Amino acid sequence: MRLGSLQLPNNLFLAPMAGITDFPFRQLIREIGGGLTFTEMVSAEGLLRKGKPFLKLEEGEHPVSVQLFGSKPEALAEAACQAQAMGAVAIDLNMGCPAKQVVKTGAGAALMCSPERVRAILTQMRQEITCPLTIKIRSGWDERQINAVEISKLAEDCGVDAITIHPRTREQAFRGRANWNLIAGVKSAVQIPVIGNGDARNPTLIQKMLVETGCDGVMIGRGALGNPWIFRRLNSHSGKRASEIPLQERWNVIQRHLIIIQDYYGKVGSIYQIRKHLYWYTKGLPCCTSFHAILSRLKELDALFGAFHHYFESIQRREEWPLQESMERQSVTGQG
Repeated sequence: MRLGSLQLPNNLFLAPMAGITDFPFRQLIREIGGGLTFTEMVSAEGLLRKGKPFLKLEEGEHPVSVQLFGSKPEALAEAACQAQAMGAVAIDLNMGCPAKQVVKTGAGAALMCSPERVRAILTQMRQEITCPLTIKIRSGWDERQINAVEISKLAEDCGVDAITIHPRTREQAFRGRANWNLIAGVKSAVQIPVIGNGDARNPTLIQKMLVETGCDGVMIGRGALGNPWIFRRLNSHSGKRASEIPLQERWNVIQRHLIIIQDYYGKVGSIYQIRKHLYWYTKGLPCCTSFHAILSRLKELDALFGAFHHYFESIQRREEWPLQESMERQSVTGQG
């Protein structure tokens, strides 16, 4: 897929998610086959105040897009220029975040209510950067103000290279169903690539979104939690859910992710991150409730790794009923 001057390996995108799309997760998705990853949402003014410590892009990290939020054209343009200099291959403007602390500043989904401010922001950002410029929008502020098509046309006029649309209103947040018909409406209204987002939780739904809306790509957010295999839509596991991925492959990928996390955050700093991802990875597997109860009590990294390996070895041996008792013994041993 082509994004402005940027040629991407495929049309599957990892959505920016606060506290999730850090470097280890982005790296894992790249290794598995994602086309483009996005950083967590970055405050433009925060980046300008704090510089590189506020945005960490690793050497050789490619391709990665930096998603910025803010409401001031000058700050967003300067931050975009700085992010490009740090190695971002694209800059994305967040116009969809529904969080109160974001919209009260006029940023995120609040921009959907201010077309002229959007025009000023995009025009200035486009003048300052040479890499692709994209936006992520919602349907509108609420059901009385659905203006995604109008905002998309405006963005195209300002030189934006692609549009991602999550077809829920700010009022909906993440509730209810995403209105895929609106993705199709935006696609028919503009000539630039349109990326669909919302309720594409497995390969079957990804394919359905592509066919029904005509969108050029799909951005995957919550569907990737504990399920990085969703980005292997075109390989031998096409159409399979995470729970149907062979156990040995699950083990290998999870272990790889945990190692990247440990290398990046260090032995102490990685504990919370590893525990969080292990919950997602094992959700729905045999005796996962017992395993999750064990995880919540483990405070040492070696104990977390030990519990993870013991859990998967127990599943392989099909020791499902004795699993809780044996894991209790393992957790006691692991905590010393």
